[in-house]
Amino acid sequence: MAKKKSFAMGFDSLLDDLMAVPRSFMFGWLAGIVVPLASLAGVISGIYLLTKKIPFVTEVLEQEGDRRLVVKLVEPEEARTLLQRSREAAREFRDEIRAEVENEA
Repeated sequence: MAKKKSFAMGFDSLLDDLMAVPRSFMFGWLAGIVVPLASLAGVISGIYLLTKKIPFVTEVLEQEGDRRLVVKLVEPEEARTLLQRSREAAREFRDEIRAEVENEA
C-alpha cells in the first residue's frame, strides 16, 4: 500500500522556505566576490613564485582617444612605492570629486 505524504508545514520549514532565496542570494554574492579575488591572488602568486617579481599597473597610456594600462613586473620594494603613489593619487582624485560635489550643493 502506498504511503500518503503529509503536507502540513511546521513553522521551522516555513521559515526555512522563506529564507532560502535571501540565503542563496548572499551565498551567490559572496562567491561572486571571493572566487575572482582568489583566482587573481593565485595568478599573482604564481607569477611571483616563477619570477620573484610582482605584476603591477604602472601607468595609463592615452593615444588617439584610447586608454591602455601598462602592466610591468616590478621588484616587491618598488611595488610598495608604486602602491603608495597610487593611493596618494586616489586620495587626490577623491578630494577633487568631493570638492566638486560640495561646490554644486
